[in-house]
Amino acid sequence: MLEVLGLTSIETRVYTVLVHGGARRSGEVAAALGLPAMEVAAALQRLIVRSLVVAEKDGRFEALPPDVAGEVLVRHRMQELAVAQVELVRLAGEYHGGGHQQRGKVPVEYAPESEVARRTDRIRRDARREVLHFDTPPYWSVDNDVQLQQQSDGVSYRTVYDRQAIAYPGAIDRIDQCVEAGEQARVTARLPMKVMIVDREVAVLPALWGDTAVPGASAIIKPSPLLDGLIELFERVWADSVPFDRASVSAEARAELDVDDTRLLTLLLSGLTDEAVARHLGVGRRTVLRRARGLMDRAGVATRMQLGWYAAQRGWVQVARADA
Repeated sequence: MLEVLGLTSIETRVYTVLVHGGARRSGEVAAALGLPAMEVAAALQRLIVRSLVVAEKDGRFEALPPDVAGEVLVRHRMQELAVAQVELVRLAGEYHGGGHQQRGKVPVEYAPESEVARRTDRIRRDARREVLHFDTPPYWSVDNDVQLQQQSDGVSYRTVYDRQAIAYPGAIDRIDQCVEAGEQARVTARLPMKVMIVDREVAVLPALWGDTAVPGASAIIKPSPLLDGLIELFERVWADSVPFDRASVSAEARAELDVDDTRLLTLLLSGLTDEAVARHLGVGRRTVLRRARGLMDRAGVATRMQLGWYAAQRGWVQVARADA
């Protein structure tokens, strides 16, 4: 069944073993499945990249709970389907008479790479009420000036940051600057796509992007079922993400955790490596390990996955669906 959501047969079998048998080392999984150790090790690494499996410090691998894992897989597939729909609509415009006149009748406008930065900047500057943003590399620019100006003019920003965005050089300072100006910010381990939605009337969706320095060609999505779907996807991801600003934490949690503990917990739950967390906090990796161990001891848990569950139950982090 999981193959329908993009997993290979081996990845499905490896994940299933971890779900049924609990955390195991790679060799133990290989023995249980009767598969070559190298194939299982490669499958585990791919599952980690997909945020379906977590590598523990003792060398064992632990599966993300199936209900959470299913949501992750569905988001990945929704991204693929959204990109495919963008391309199909563009091709349909070319098929039915081709030229620019016909293309204007469909709710998707194709923006070539050479025009993307200019068009995106113009759409964002025209925002009157709100901007919804899935923030993840690659970037055209890391300049906050336009956003800060818009926030001062009353435009609200809600941004979900991918862990790759948090790990980007200088990201924490830029995010803190936006949050102080009024941005509502949340963090998740992996975003389903990169998209910006302005006033719920238009969205910019990179049609082709990956491990490149800058985004490629993009689609401008106008009012349509596709735009409605992107808005709904944003709200769902927003509801499941971890608040980045301390103001979102309950009063009880603020009484239990100081500012440093809250920031450490947020970074850990975003999926950053210990090295990246240490770099952002300006401390050594050993300090991160010690402080993380302290939080786990306070929560009475043995793994960081359990710490995340406890944090949500205790109110150390709050995940609540937006009213909008």
